[in-house]
Amino acid sequence: MSRKVDQLPMPVEVRRMKVIVASPSRSGTLGLYQAMKILGFKTYHLYECIAVNGLPHLQAMKEAIIAQYNRIAGVKKFNQTDYDRWLGEYDCLVEIPSYMGMDLIGEYLKDPEVKFILTERDPDKWVNSVNNTAGGVAKMGYEFPFSILKYFDATLYDFLDLNDLVYKALSGCTEMGDPDNRENLRQYYTDYINLAKATIPADRLCLIQLEDGLDWEKICPFLDLPIPDVAYPNRNEPEKFQVMVEEFLQPKIIASVMRLSAVAIPVVGVLGWAAVKYARFFVA
Repeated sequence: MSRKVDQLPMPVEVRRMKVIVASPSRSGTLGLYQAMKILGFKTYHLYECIAVNGLPHLQAMKEAIIAQYNRIAGVKKFNQTDYDRWLGEYDCLVEIPSYMGMDLIGEYLKDPEVKFILTERDPDKWVNSVNNTAGGVAKMGYEFPFSILKYFDATLYDFLDLNDLVYKALSGCTEMGDPDNRENLRQYYTDYINLAKATIPADRLCLIQLEDGLDWEKICPFLDLPIPDVAYPNRNEPEKFQVMVEEFLQPKIIASVMRLSAVAIPVVGVLGWAAVKYARFFVA
């Protein structure tokens, strides 16, 4: 089966991976993404996948998720060569490994020079945070107007589809409000954290309790780097997540409405108004 990842050009120079932030999303990962860039790393985070690299990386990540969790889909699981095509321009990964489980982490564990950071937080607070952010985006793709508009912009479609795939993987294919939703999310989180701590050697792991604070003093000594003369980036609260999603969605909404106007002019005004309104208020 032809895969999108096989169509990505191999970087002229594949960087040697230096740091893996194995933390799941909603564990201080956006701040760590910004912090690692300040420290000079070429850093890859879900934001980099979606907003910087766009459709080709969205499609590659979708394939990686499907291959990891849907064994009957017929998509071959990624190996190091696939990761090099997708991620080879980067020397630091943030939160992406958590979506792949131990497979991606295992590939980079083979290099004894790679260091790992793992932030851990109260599982119930993590569940709340996921449902207040990613859960809303996953739900959005099934509701009017995005249930229609997504078919008129490829990037919008794959963005919503990727979020749905990720949320299903984390929640055991449940939706917010389902009887097993919160327990499934909690179980995923605790299982992943425990497995990561058991898999990554202690001398290569910086384990941080998020409730104790996340700052330069926690990560720079572990990385053998001086503390920067700038404040540590602010944590990504749900309001900031909402702003980021709005900024990404707005041009995609406009493109979808414009394409739709060629075939369904009478409904364009209603759809456009509804899309903008929904995008502003989807976070619970």
